[in-house]
Amino acid sequence: MGLGQGFAAKAAFRREGRQSAYGTPVLCSINHLMPMLPDEDLQREIAKDMDNQAQYGGGHGASEMISRLVSGPVTFRMPYWGLEQFILCGLGWANPPETVDSGVYKHLIEPADNLHTEKITAGDAILAGDGWLAGDYKVRRGTLCIEKTVSIWEFISVMVQSLTFRGNAQGVWVDADLVPYDLDRASAVNTSSAGWTAPFPDWHQVFFQDMIFRIGDYSVSTPLSSGDELGIRDFEIKIENHLEIKQDSRSGLYIAEPRRDKKRLVTGSFTFSRYENDTFLDDLDAQNPMMAMLQFTGPEIFSSGYDYTLWIWLPTLRFDMVGAPIDSPGLIAVTHTFTAEIPEEVPAGFPSGADKEIAVQFQIGSSKNLLIAS
Repeated sequence: MGLGQGFAAKAAFRREGRQSAYGTPVLCSINHLMPMLPDEDLQREIAKDMDNQAQYGGGHGASEMISRLVSGPVTFRMPYWGLEQFILCGLGWANPPETVDSGVYKHLIEPADNLHTEKITAGDAILAGDGWLAGDYKVRRGTLCIEKTVSIWEFISVMVQSLTFRGNAQGVWVDADLVPYDLDRASAVNTSSAGWTAPFPDWHQVFFQDMIFRIGDYSVSTPLSSGDELGIRDFEIKIENHLEIKQDSRSGLYIAEPRRDKKRLVTGSFTFSRYENDTFLDDLDAQNPMMAMLQFTGPEIFSSGYDYTLWIWLPTLRFDMVGAPIDSPGLIAVTHTFTAEIPEEVPAGFPSGADKEIAVQFQIGSSKNLLIAS
């Protein structure tokens, strides 16, 4: 038996099959190795019913297990390529890939109304020949395996309760609060990590200095431009899915497949290092609709002449708070918090599919349809 060491750990994630049952793990293997070592604190919690027998007087003499639930956070350093399937599980929908040029493709991921297993409907605009088969379902859950040297921790049917993108001068991260169906440390499916491989030879990390941040008045006629570009010292964007975590008579000790219990919420914040004008304070007071974009540009994609690119699109947002607190004799910083909304129309310059509160777009070297690939 090995010794558990963080530097020896690795993780693999595979979205579960389009005809799979909730609570059934899938094999992680080729192309499923995750790009960055995660920080994670996924734990099993046992709930027990303590006895109330008179013979034990003032103490408990026995207990009965009534639930064995698993949950917890994970954090990844953001790569340009390699977390698309994981982010898809947190948002819910991916448009078919857009061909930019030979070997270069754009993938747009946006929120779906639901995240539980759903039948494909006519309203999904899925065309014949897209790769879907009779009996397929929309699946937004996956098997997450973490090799901890002593054993492989297999988290089954993982769903994403919340997903957060954040960054500052030290880096860019993705945080997620996960809700698996179960944890298996002696899986008959994922017995070894030897077959876990990456889908490409090199990973490129997203850095804070790769970013362009633009924000301006919401408009369907005037796109954001270089004149809307601002320097920020940090940002955070959080998607809360509000999944209900409950047991029922069929699920027994485990949770039933989580379902959205109320509307999702997309919120965020960013900070200016210097207080120089009252523009956004005025927008706060007037509750003016705004639009914003974060664009990160990395190295070239396989000598294609195109660069790895990550966009986070916010079609409509309104400020909840803009503050300029004095906490030292130095420069006054300006903090902003906002809530994103579904736009009346897709703003000028945004992708046509960016019609929800947020859209995450990747420019990478893979043509695989994210909804179909696993």
